[in-house]
Amino acid sequence: MCGVCTEQIALNNLCDEMHGNLQMKYLGSILDRYFYLRETPDFLTAFDKVKRSLAQKRLPFFSEVPHDVVLYRGLEILLEHGFSSAQYQQLLKKQLYREAIVATCSEENRKAFVAATEGLDIELLGLLYDAETYFWGERSKELRTLANVLSACRNLLKHYISWWLDGKGLQKEDEYCISSDEHSRFYLLCRAIYFSILMVGSCSAGKKMLGAIAGKDLMGIPGAFGEDLWLNRVAALKLFDLEGFDLFLKQLSVYKSHRHYFYIDQMRGFTEEQKQMLLEEVTRHIEDDYAENASSLRLYSWVTDPHWPFQGY
Repeated sequence: MCGVCTEQIALNNLCDEMHGNLQMKYLGSILDRYFYLRETPDFLTAFDKVKRSLAQKRLPFFSEVPHDVVLYRGLEILLEHGFSSAQYQQLLKKQLYREAIVATCSEENRKAFVAATEGLDIELLGLLYDAETYFWGERSKELRTLANVLSACRNLLKHYISWWLDGKGLQKEDEYCISSDEHSRFYLLCRAIYFSILMVGSCSAGKKMLGAIAGKDLMGIPGAFGEDLWLNRVAALKLFDLEGFDLFLKQLSVYKSHRHYFYIDQMRGFTEEQKQMLLEEVTRHIEDDYAENASSLRLYSWVTDPHWPFQGY
């Protein structure tokens, strides 16, 4: 199963949660729990729910939930609220989060990150792979200061766009399948790419770069967890926050993926007036050729029928 298929699970689970229909008994697989923790707007509550659920089943937490997703969301809380905030301190007191930090910030991972990013001029982002960044407030201040890290973030995202999204220098096994070595490198860099999208998304100067990510399809088949599809959706959400509905809608021909609009609606909520405007705009983009307009047609189906489930590409 590839990321295109599993993204449907992730977004439909998110939709169920936002409407109060997601029950813990439905999170029976590692994949479901991963998506629940990655997509939920309320990570701290979700973290505790999954922990209690697994405890009741007498299952060890981190044999059932990958470490990386816990660090992604912990990093997000650290950036948004700060090291001394009640939210981050609450998370830091949890043994399972501390174990995730140690597991994902090993010496091996730090060395691998340095080797994988040689020549990109992003050395400061190596702090993301150092456990002390998450354990000590002074270290995290370096990352939270936009003036310190913006250049490194932009350099990494330029590389991500060129390499992973445009496919320049990307090694493949065939026309569609990206090599396992390249996938391994992407998974290693994913933490820093996510951080960079969050940081670039915090200032208006980042709109062009966010748009370049949100408007591109992938140059290969996404992995099982669809991290690259998630990164593109997060970039679209950050761009939407910066531009607002009207400006974002004017770029429908560029940001035409129904995935983005479905996700933004779950996270921010379109008004009925905005949905009508979206319907009118997407109607203009539908032509007779279904193959070229599948995404617009799916977007049209969702806007006209709010009970229509999310569908993949």
